[in-house]
Amino acid sequence: MTYMAPIVPPHRLVERREDERYRRVLATGKLILGNCEMFCFVRDLSTRGAKIETLTVPVIGQQLVFEMRGLGPCSARVVWNREHLVGLAFDSPQDLGAISDRGTRQGYCARAPRFATDRLAQLRIGGSTVAVELVDLSAGGARLRGAGAPRMDTAASLIIDRIAPRAGFVRWARDGDIGFQFTPILDLPTLMQILR
Repeated sequence: MTYMAPIVPPHRLVERREDERYRRVLATGKLILGNCEMFCFVRDLSTRGAKIETLTVPVIGQQLVFEMRGLGPCSARVVWNREHLVGLAFDSPQDLGAISDRGTRQGYCARAPRFATDRLAQLRIGGSTVAVELVDLSAGGARLRGAGAPRMDTAASLIIDRIAPRAGFVRWARDGDIGFQFTPILDLPTLMQILR
């Protein structure tokens, strides 16, 4: 049996927000609670708050630090939570102008939050596989140590215990480290499983 929820006419909806909301942002972010870092997806965003999705849900009223591409660490408070969705209210209004900036300002490049890790992995390039250290990680990529100096834009796969191999490309190599870009980006459960 199918149940159809009643449709509420638009004139009966009450909008409590005073600021413009950027819907369907679908960016990655980081929550910092004390010494704990947690990954999140940003579902929508305004100058005064955000709706995020995370596997570990903070409690209503909890203070934390929120960070995402183009938006430096800012203090926020949890104002609601439903399953894995969480509403944040920023302690002070944020300038959202830099979020869409992809390095157009000289000397500046907005990037996704990184999570430090000390996990071991393997990098498969062509027919050979080499052991690497996973130095840090974001939904879009990883910094690897010990892979030598493969050429930029070389296709490769990153193999981590209990995770299906993740395809991607070498984006840079310097001082014994390489930048690896995932294609496609990691989903929330996979990223959380790697960071455990």
